[in-house]
Amino acid sequence: MKLSRKALIRFIVVFVTIGIASLMVFGLQWQYQVKEHSKALNSELLGNSHRLNRTTQELLNTLSRCPSDGCALTEAIDSQINTLQQDIERFKQAASMEKTAISLVGNTLYPQLELALIRFDADGNTRQLLQTILSLLPQLQNTQQNLVAVINSESQQRQQALFYRSMVIFLIFSLIASALLVLLVTASRRQGQHSTQAQSDVTELANQLENISATDITHILNDISTPPAQRRIFANLSTMYQDVEQQKRNADLYRQLYALIGYEIRGMTNTIQGGVRLIAQEAGENGAVLARDITLATNTLSELADNYNRLISGGNSAMSGNVNFLPLMSELLVHLSAKTQHSQRHLECHLGNNLPGEIEGNPTSLFWVLFLQLSNAISAQNEPHILFHIDAESADEVEQSRIIFEITFLPSNSLNLRDIKNAEWSRIEEKSGINDEWSKAILSKVTHFESTWHKSDVTLEEQDQQPQQASMQKLRIGIDITPKSFHQAERSLENKHLMICTDSQLQIDIMSQMLSQYGATVEIIRSANDIFKSLPRINEFDGIIITDTIKGIQLKSFCKTLHSRLKKVNKTKLFLAASESSTVQDTHEFVDRVFFTPFIPHELVPNLTEAMQATEETSEQAQNAFLIVEDDKVQQFLLKKLLSKQGYEAHTVSDGAQAVDYMKEHGADIVFMDCIMPGMGGIEATKLIRQREQDLDVYHPATIIGATALTSASEHKSCIEAGMDYVISKPYKNDEIIKVIKKYMAIKKIC
Repeated sequence: MKLSRKALIRFIVVFVTIGIASLMVFGLQWQYQVKEHSKALNSELLGNSHRLNRTTQELLNTLSRCPSDGCALTEAIDSQINTLQQDIERFKQAASMEKTAISLVGNTLYPQLELALIRFDADGNTRQLLQTILSLLPQLQNTQQNLVAVINSESQQRQQALFYRSMVIFLIFSLIASALLVLLVTASRRQGQHSTQAQSDVTELANQLENISATDITHILNDISTPPAQRRIFANLSTMYQDVEQQKRNADLYRQLYALIGYEIRGMTNTIQGGVRLIAQEAGENGAVLARDITLATNTLSELADNYNRLISGGNSAMSGNVNFLPLMSELLVHLSAKTQHSQRHLECHLGNNLPGEIEGNPTSLFWVLFLQLSNAISAQNEPHILFHIDAESADEVEQSRIIFEITFLPSNSLNLRDIKNAEWSRIEEKSGINDEWSKAILSKVTHFESTWHKSDVTLEEQDQQPQQASMQKLRIGIDITPKSFHQAERSLENKHLMICTDSQLQIDIMSQMLSQYGATVEIIRSANDIFKSLPRINEFDGIIITDTIKGIQLKSFCKTLHSRLKKVNKTKLFLAASESSTVQDTHEFVDRVFFTPFIPHELVPNLTEAMQATEETSEQAQNAFLIVEDDKVQQFLLKKLLSKQGYEAHTVSDGAQAVDYMKEHGADIVFMDCIMPGMGGIEATKLIRQREQDLDVYHPATIIGATALTSASEHKSCIEAGMDYVISKPYKNDEIIKVIKKYMAIKKIC
């Protein structure tokens, strides 16, 4: 028996060695497939297709800057047309060399494009060429996407096939190794007393494993006569089968790659924003404005990367659930506002009545459909004023509602909501560039989706000017959704008297309707002088809201003067409605709070109510100890600099373990805790700090403010459940830091 046992051990060692070598071979084949995929993505055909799309887009941009009659960019257009013709020829040559990837037989797309260029050489009609390229560009882009999709699909199929083969080999080796181990254990325990029976059992097991299936394993496990040893083997075998099937369903390396890219983008944008703010602190007003533009762009990039990762991870196949409608609209509005501010245009938002509170659907797909549709519409228009209106109406199905999204492009902000709504709108040709079928495919379960363009003439009656005729256009999107609840406007501003100072009729209508809906009494003041004339009865007002769009005043001086007048009045608060962050830099110290436009009622009204109830800041600030827990040296230095600017000193540590030790030895009143760090993270450190406070029965526990670059609700929930009082997003923002400090130090004036 000893000889047989030794031989069995040697066989197991050799068998395992062969198995490891086999897996190494599969690993090398996997690396080869990855290299082949990268080589395919850099092929001449795909490069020429990308170059053709880019040249077409550049020509489209140039044509869009030309007026309908006459153009000063003729030389640039001719040069780009020559380049485009050359790119078309190169692409066709590359396509003829790679007929397995694409066939141009019967394809009219590229002849149409060439014909349009030839026609333009003959008649010089830039408008006709622009319309033709607008209609052909999506097809060109779709062709390139199809090429990439074919390459990715082929590569994925090869990788999946290789993955399945490796798993089968691994499964077979595991099964046989398990069987051999059973034989070894059996031989050791029985010491040769039942060698004949053991050999018979092993032979029977080997015969069963030769052609066994998942169904056979289930039958064996359900058979009460199966011996315990065999039951364990087949139970493990069943688990392995289930694991393999689960891996087949969930094996998607590209999604993991996208998640990694999104996280890296978030980290890079944090560092960029932190460094820009740090440099801008010493660069004066111009540097601050430049920093704001850069940080706005990087912040939009990082948030869109997160949202794109959610689309890739779930897509339109993700399980639908209940979605909070208004917060989703807030996120959409932030990105649209960033786009309009970048082009020096002003965006206002107006919400109708009876909007849903919760809807059934996929929030990521809905966000991207609306964002792309509305963003393309904004890019296609040049009017300085934009109104985003959301309303609800009845749908074809009784249990559904049709949500209407309208984005109207206005030549002036002197128009009122009634005139815009009651204008004689006529439908015109679609201009967005995204068809409804694509949107339906993304939304998948939506029964109705329709986008239409409309146009109307309007008479402008500007102050001290003759009436003028102008036109306005709008994109109207209708989507049928299933509401789970409806938003109810609570009259939380009942008995509040507010003064609104703005010379924009559009802002007057939006703010008056919104505040009145929540119970407030509103008085409109159209000039700065009228505010000062109202000072004798200023005690009648709970708050004064000043917009930064008033013409003819120096906003900083005006707010400073009015602030000094209101010091004698304890009741009346001064608020600033800012459309740009640059205006806040000079004025925030003279107002009680800043609200950024465009407004969303469910966000504005609670903050406005809180601000009017806040007490005045005391002149003597409490001395509090600060601790910064941050592994990123740039972010650590930036936060310490921000606190120093406010007159606070802070101690810094680099991980959670150091934070726990520091709290044991010194303690701190306010802790800024990075949630994700190497070693002990912020969540674990917070739990230990809270446990120690509980054990010592601390009367005044530390205020722990979590800081994270992640934006998901689950991550924020984990931070709060660990014991954090508040969670802020990275990179650190001066106004947000001041806000949370003063909130938890009982200094009630909110900046």
